[in-house]
Amino acid sequence: MTNQSITAMNIEKPEYDIKIYQIDTTHYEFKKNELNGNADIINYIVKKHREKVNKADENFRLFPNKIDGIEYYTYSYTEEKETYWKNFIPETLSKTHDFSVKLISFVLFACIENNIYAIVGGGGSRVIIRYQYQRFGLDFFEHITDLDEEVLSIEFRGISGKLSKRKDIFKDGLKLIDVLNFTNIPSKINIKLKQEIKDSVFSFIDFTDRTTIIEIGSYFNIKHKISFNNLHNIFITINEISKGKDKKKLTSFVEIKDKGSIKDVYKKELIFVLFNYMNELFSPGRTDFPKHPEIEFVHPSNIQDFYESDLYVFKLKDINKKFEFRDKEKLLYQGLKIIYENYENLDLIEFRRIISGLWLYGLRKNKTLTKGVFLDHIICELNIENKPIFQIDTRWFKVEDNFTTSINELCNRMIELNYLDQDILTEKWDFSKNEDEGCYNRKYHSKENYWVFDKALGQNIELCDILYESDNALYFIHVKKGFDGKIRDLSNQIQVSAARFNNDVSSGNLIFIKQVIDSYNNRVENKNKLIDKKTFISKLTNKNKRIEFVMAFKSDAIKTPLVKGNVESIKSNIAKYSLIQCVREMNMLSFPIKIVEIP
Repeated sequence: MTNQSITAMNIEKPEYDIKIYQIDTTHYEFKKNELNGNADIINYIVKKHREKVNKADENFRLFPNKIDGIEYYTYSYTEEKETYWKNFIPETLSKTHDFSVKLISFVLFACIENNIYAIVGGGGSRVIIRYQYQRFGLDFFEHITDLDEEVLSIEFRGISGKLSKRKDIFKDGLKLIDVLNFTNIPSKINIKLKQEIKDSVFSFIDFTDRTTIIEIGSYFNIKHKISFNNLHNIFITINEISKGKDKKKLTSFVEIKDKGSIKDVYKKELIFVLFNYMNELFSPGRTDFPKHPEIEFVHPSNIQDFYESDLYVFKLKDINKKFEFRDKEKLLYQGLKIIYENYENLDLIEFRRIISGLWLYGLRKNKTLTKGVFLDHIICELNIENKPIFQIDTRWFKVEDNFTTSINELCNRMIELNYLDQDILTEKWDFSKNEDEGCYNRKYHSKENYWVFDKALGQNIELCDILYESDNALYFIHVKKGFDGKIRDLSNQIQVSAARFNNDVSSGNLIFIKQVIDSYNNRVENKNKLIDKKTFISKLTNKNKRIEFVMAFKSDAIKTPLVKGNVESIKSNIAKYSLIQCVREMNMLSFPIKIVEIP
């Protein structure tokens, strides 16, 4: 190993805008392979990449160069690819020419103490992406911010029913503290770097007088060209500052990084809950009214396509057979039923093995839109040691101590402010008669000014369960039994429906609305109350009537039959922040949302 000094090297080289990553040294593969130290981890990462590109060599190993206390490892490789021009130009014109190009990629690893940082060039991100710490840039920024920075844009993933990642772009002058939302998890933020931080944290960089932007997410990126000397000092600065305990949190949710706890505690608890639920549903000793666990079932990264799929296919790892279903609402039930009916005398250990190999595919018109492991579709809240633990989109989170108090206060306020005082839903929902949502909705079929659109689909999406028309408004009512994890699903349904309805009316093509009306008229139970398409479209697009979407639910908790005024007694945090975020999202769609508790 060579040992050099930055000063002695007197580096005067080009400057670049560079993204800095960090390797997650707690990754389960490192522990599984008993890797000791930075050198073993880096060479393992490189070995895995070389195996993927068919350049495996057991004797290949990187060795460090030490510069002012930092051990650097450099890995580079070339790939030969054909440019897109070869496919663009007809073969008669391209066949005599060589369109191949050599692409050079590299990764520079920088090791300080037990931390491994990295920068990449070309396609080098493919080398580290599996092993990088996904929240590195955000985590470091929490050490240096006072949340008073001017924010330009923020991307976040919703923990409360977001249909996809969303990016908000803001006008000049808006502060970061004004846009943070404790029910969301930021994934990327662009911020103006304050002069105080330039002068204190990054005093070794000549920023001149220009505005400097930083982008933080899985990486930390100062959008300003820097030299290697600057980069070297940034590595040192990040490493030192990250040792501090004082942080300003960007979200109430803290991702759990301890892979051992996730595997040995949280996932085992989730599988135990599913195992018990399966037996409550299907075993000879099952109950008439099994308690649905705090679970929502949806694809972890592609919710929109999951909702628009018209066929869902289960595949088990060790059974060469497909199981097809069309009802999205019963996929959790059907997945557990498949396991129960295809394996005898299941114990918990065997159940864990089988459910880990159950896959689900979402198709539309025979084209696969989504796929994923059954367990990865689960959004859940578990109570472990009297603290809420969440699995959201395959990742695990805990919350700050003040989370429960904050969410209770805000949820109470949202319900009070948006509660619909008019009695538009007057029929009682009798759980003792085992009435499901479909049964309840049909109670309004014969009522004047009500139309039951339950299961009437346009583009495989429901407009609403019940439509009610008053003298000055149309109410698109979405109904759900229980105030628990299913409220997240209800929130998704409302937002998808509202977005699709808004798009139809704004564009004027009305494809979605027309398909919903056709689907309604084609259902046998609606033959005595058919809709004239032209008249009804005129009703839906009448600008003199306001449109209001309604979130309607009835708590099935014996101790808390009414949610309004009793939010603190409700256990489901997923339900609470789903309601909060749904109200906020609908306000941005310019559709006011109302909340109703069904009698």
